Amino acid sequence: MSYFWSKFRTNPYFLLRYFALQSFVVLSVIFLVIKFSLGLDINFESTPYYLLPIALFIGIKVPTMMHNCFHKNFKSFNFFIGELTSSFVLMGFGIMCVNHTFHHSFADTDSDPHNPEGKSFSMFFLTAIFGGIGIIEQKHLEFHGATLKNRLIFKLNIFLHFSGIPLRIAAWYYLLGNELFLYLYIPSFIFYLFSFAHVNYVTHETNSEGESIILNKNSNAWYQFVNFVGDGVYFHKNHHHNPSLYNPKHFEVGLTND
Repeated sequence: MSYFWSKFRTNPYFLLRYFALQSFVVLSVIFLVIKFSLGLDINFESTPYYLLPIALFIGIKVPTMMHNCFHKNFKSFNFFIGELTSSFVLMGFGIMCVNHTFHHSFADTDSDPHNPEGKSFSMFFLTAIFGGIGIIEQKHLEFHGATLKNRLIFKLNIFLHFSGIPLRIAAWYYLLGNELFLYLYIPSFIFYLFSFAHVNYVTHETNSEGESIILNKNSNAWYQFVNFVGDGVYFHKNHHHNPSLYNPKHFEVGLTND
């Protein structure tokens, strides 16, 4: 995470080059998969409802692996795993690292891309995944100067970033084939959207004194299930205390709040 943050702070062209390179790589993958028929082409005789538990597992496990890559918790192949898992959520690892740096540095403030204060869960759900553009732009201009040139650079960043989303969708579609994409990838992505939003929503609260607090959650069957599959992801307070732990459930002084 520190590498991408450092580059973001010191090089105004870094994200531009990063997004352009990623688009080239994804387009190359799509070309190779189509040209050499590398995609899976599995046809189911009936609706494979039995894939839903697998989709649930993927939708929780893969993003938590990505999250651990933000903090370099995979000692080997951290960047490769980070890019692969980030592509699952249709993003680039670099921009996700920058976004997550804001979350840890400015938790529960106006500079936090995942600040749930004053939002209903449905509103937070709709805004959390793609939040942070304005915050990142503000810092980009603060670091590099609020010139017309730097504003245009960031607008181009936004264009390349969002144009990469349909490219990644196409890559997953051609890799998995029509039916696996429909019955496995789409449900797993929906499970990811919900679990990501829910973790960040319920683990950040405002107490009776108006102070923002970060919580651990492990009191019901859902929290326990997701903590088991997702490597303690609801132990969010513990994670903020020690991001270098792969599973924050094992933080020595960690206590559940509910």
